[in-house]
Amino acid sequence: MTPEKFTQMQKAALETFQTIAMKSVESFEKLAELHIQATKATLTESAEHFKALLSAKDPKALAEIAMSAAQPAADKAASYAKHVYEIANEAGTEIAKLFEKQVAESNKQFTSAFDVLAKNAPAGSESMVSFVKSTLSAANTAFEQVNKATKQAVELAEANIAAASKIAPRAARKSAAV
Repeated sequence: MTPEKFTQMQKAALETFQTIAMKSVESFEKLAELHIQATKATLTESAEHFKALLSAKDPKALAEIAMSAAQPAADKAASYAKHVYEIANEAGTEIAKLFEKQVAESNKQFTSAFDVLAKNAPAGSESMVSFVKSTLSAANTAFEQVNKATKQAVELAEANIAAASKIAPRAARKSAAV
């Protein structure tokens, strides 16, 4: 590997790291904004709910006011959790793509450099060259399998979250009706 190619590889890795860091900061900003909005809304709604509780004329009215807040609170909590998940998932997906791209590029450059090295290897080192090539191939295959399994796990988690977000509001409505 020439010094220029090595420098290019390091530059690309630095650019990828910088992009990942910026994406992380952007995601943190989105989460902070979501939390601020949720906090403001919760404070406003809590004050209104407390005023309504204070204006209740009898225990039955007090119970009705308390129960009427259960469903909206459950819906809002589910919505908040869904938004947090979406922000985290988006960031994770983008970072994973950047990481995959960087690994693929680095792997390509390493393989290219190794091929040049193998061509210039001294006589009798064919078995070592073959061993290193098969090791690289096995490592690439393992990386691809882990990457595929991770994507399947993420898809399963997303399906479970989608199902839970549909079930939670219905469960809250049932408990509020009881």
